[in-house]
Amino acid sequence: MSVCPACKTENPAGSKFCAGCGGALPKAPVPVRCAACGAESPEGSRFCKGCGLPAGSAAGPAGQAGSGQVRRAGGASTGAGPKAPGETVQRIKMLLGAGAGLYAFAIYLMYSDLSRARAVYGVYAGQLPGTGFQWFLIVLDACLAAGNLYAISLVGKGDIKYARWLFAAMAGLGLIFLLRNLSGPVSYILLNAAVLAAGVWGWRLISQHQRALAS
Repeated sequence: MSVCPACKTENPAGSKFCAGCGGALPKAPVPVRCAACGAESPEGSRFCKGCGLPAGSAAGPAGQAGSGQVRRAGGASTGAGPKAPGETVQRIKMLLGAGAGLYAFAIYLMYSDLSRARAVYGVYAGQLPGTGFQWFLIVLDACLAAGNLYAISLVGKGDIKYARWLFAAMAGLGLIFLLRNLSGPVSYILLNAAVLAAGVWGWRLISQHQRALAS
């Protein structure tokens, strides 16, 4: 039902003029559905409330299929589909999840080393050089893994600032420990190389996503 603001007469849905006084009825707001994530945003929204993409990449009013083109200022359209920004967001989330998995694998490797030392040296294992540093790295990796998982939920809401710094940490730590363990076990070399690659790739994806939002 549509209520006339002048005479308060109730009119059937879709009425353009009031049956009681003949006055024009206010136009009902039409939500906009995002073509990337499917979330509905209020009419006139500049960005999708679900994924943070520009409203120009939305599919149009709710219930209508998208045209596959992105509208720009002045009515011009481009042939690029709206899926590219959404795919970038999904890749960012996947890399954050992969980073959390790599941190968990690093924790497993270091804890295994500590367990073997404890089996050989018993109560004296804690006095071995580097033992305290390994425990510090285990705690650090656990915190970073939790941070990556938390960043995934933020990216889903359109907030990628936190993810950017986590990718920078992945790239920096991966490079430092890759150089530090070049003469160490192959498993650590491959692990740190993977962390470095994921961090650099994630940083580039976020930069690409920000350029797409600014254009």
